[in-house]
Amino acid sequence: MTSSVACATSAAVTARCMSSPFRAAGKAAGRAAGGLGTRMLGSKAYDGPMKDLRYFDPHRRATWLELFFDLIIVVALRDAGEILSETHDGHIAPQQFLHFVLVFLPLWWIWAGHTIYANRFDTDSRQHRLSTLLIMFLLIVISAQISAGAQDHYDYALAVACYCGARLIIAAMYFVSKRKHHDRGGVATQVGTVFVVGAAISLSSILLAPPWSYLVFYAGIVFDMAALVLLNRRLHVVPAHTPHLVERVGLLTIIMLGESVISISAALADIAWNPSNVIAAVNGFVMVSVIWWVYYDSFYLLEQRRSTTGHSILYSHFFLFVGLAILASLIRHAILRDLDPGDFRQLAAAGTVLFFLGKQYGYYIEVAELRPYLLSNTAAVFALTALVLMLPLGLEAMLVGITATMICYALLNLRYRPLLRAGQVPT
Repeated sequence: MTSSVACATSAAVTARCMSSPFRAAGKAAGRAAGGLGTRMLGSKAYDGPMKDLRYFDPHRRATWLELFFDLIIVVALRDAGEILSETHDGHIAPQQFLHFVLVFLPLWWIWAGHTIYANRFDTDSRQHRLSTLLIMFLLIVISAQISAGAQDHYDYALAVACYCGARLIIAAMYFVSKRKHHDRGGVATQVGTVFVVGAAISLSSILLAPPWSYLVFYAGIVFDMAALVLLNRRLHVVPAHTPHLVERVGLLTIIMLGESVISISAALADIAWNPSNVIAAVNGFVMVSVIWWVYYDSFYLLEQRRSTTGHSILYSHFFLFVGLAILASLIRHAILRDLDPGDFRQLAAAGTVLFFLGKQYGYYIEVAELRPYLLSNTAAVFALTALVLMLPLGLEAMLVGITATMICYALLNLRYRPLLRAGQVPT
């Protein structure tokens, strides 16, 4: 069923002509690559044979392998989301929520690392394909460890080794790109080195006992993120391919929405239907549909921008994906009625805030003309959500209220439609 969601998603993806993020400096390569030259801004980046890079394809779109990769990562993220499906006497403990976030983060970071590499250096070669498939296998092993709820040190060491293996494979892909494409600007070398050091820090955590092992493991991830931020100006030499990056996050989002619908079906499968859980299920589907509408309604504005590093789009989606996983869990709990209303309120608040912050940040950075509307609309939906959650309602009624606030947000977005039609938001 997940595969059908993915195939439908891929079939709906239209060919996107990439914008030129930099000026042509070589006529021959410029003609071969739709007007893009052999050199990036700064003149020190690349002057080797680069026509095999998909970066220069004027009709570039996500590959079937990238879509396959997205399916595997969603399977792993779904297993992480299962952590929130278990209740203990009707409650989800704070440690349980923290566990979910900490498991979610390294899975997403593997996907983010591979995505930003492929965005710039994908050649769709056999070597690239085999490396990507190996990363996918390691993700399956990690997912199996999550599903089994492994707790002993051996299982932890196996999961950490798989994570670090995936990161080192991505680093090796950067080094190969450096050798193959004459990376005079040092971008691929520097990013690859950062990933090696980050993976080494995380791998060293298996030598320690909890909680120090966990602190050191996540210190490696923080090192990666911080180093990439510090390398921000260097990454400008090879700007992100914005249409491709936006397509990738959009594809992963649509597959996650599909998983949310699957969870509704699974929740209804083994219970006796009654008006209460049917209302919750119908409302859950309406919520997923409204999320789709809210997320993709202005998506083309991001596609038309020229992001430099792509960090604002990529990093903000971590919060969006966490928010989606929480909201999907809420729908399931509303159907099963197995969660305390107080815990439901806390999860609803967290899921709504994370989803909207993750969605809005990329627009706030990349489409500055819409900032007043983004701020006011987001404030309105947060206020309405807070009002709903303060009322003495049952789980189904709260779910209906949250969906209603999202519908209000979609209606509020109509305020800046005249600007778009009048061309006052430049692309």
